[in-house]
Amino acid sequence: MKEKNLLLRTLTTVIGLPLVLSMIFLFPQYNFIVFSLFVVAMGFIGSLEMSRILFKRHVAMSFIAPLLPLGQYLQGVFGFSSKLIDIAMVVMLLSSFAKQIKDGEKDDFSSSLEVAGKKALLILYPSYFISFILRFLALEEVKSTAIVMFLLLVFGNDIFAYIFGRLFGKNNKGIFAVSPKKSVAGFVGSIVAAVGISFACCAIFNDSLPYFPVIYRIILGLAMSLSANAGDLVESVFKRSAGVKDSGNIIPGRGGALDCLDSAIASAPVFFLIFSLVTEAL
Repeated sequence: MKEKNLLLRTLTTVIGLPLVLSMIFLFPQYNFIVFSLFVVAMGFIGSLEMSRILFKRHVAMSFIAPLLPLGQYLQGVFGFSSKLIDIAMVVMLLSSFAKQIKDGEKDDFSSSLEVAGKKALLILYPSYFISFILRFLALEEVKSTAIVMFLLLVFGNDIFAYIFGRLFGKNNKGIFAVSPKKSVAGFVGSIVAAVGISFACCAIFNDSLPYFPVIYRIILGLAMSLSANAGDLVESVFKRSAGVKDSGNIIPGRGGALDCLDSAIASAPVFFLIFSLVTEAL
């Protein structure tokens, strides 16, 4: 069974990355419509999965929060202010908090803090975080390069974490109780790989990127690796707390949308902020 799951995970990764890259290069029309709608769809599925983790059912906010990545895509197509997406997020947060003014009466407000906190988490994760992937499209001249660079860093980090863990992690596992199979070797290997991929991308895409000084390349690779690894572990925390093994079962060998995208969800805001700050500064 373990070998079968390993084969499924490997096939999903080997097929998944070229498939996503083909969406970018083959369909650049309307701000990469196929890739963007794929991200929106995965965000919607992920929101439903997160709702089941948090509330054991689908709540109304699990259908409303995915409007954030959809709105982000429409912002890229029609060019309205990106601040509207942030305003929409704040309205969602405040309305979900305010709803407890009446709903909390049912149990004398004993669960209001817990419910409000879960609703806030549902809005932020995955919907708001995943919308940053679509914010790359606002980077104009470098948007396709930014998306590809982001995907290579995320996938590369995960792949090399797994490879180094399998090769050298037998005797240094268990650094995190929430995910006992994670190893020091896998963690270190993923950081080295992400920094290396950052250098490689800056060299390969030299013509379509501003010059990234060495220190920025190191910072980008390091930050991406740390945030991607954190995203993987954080999703494990959510599942452990809810008592579930996988967030869903739509992807063979990987589980649900959140299981597949946990690293990308957490690292998307980090990549966008660092990348946009560096490109603006240089």
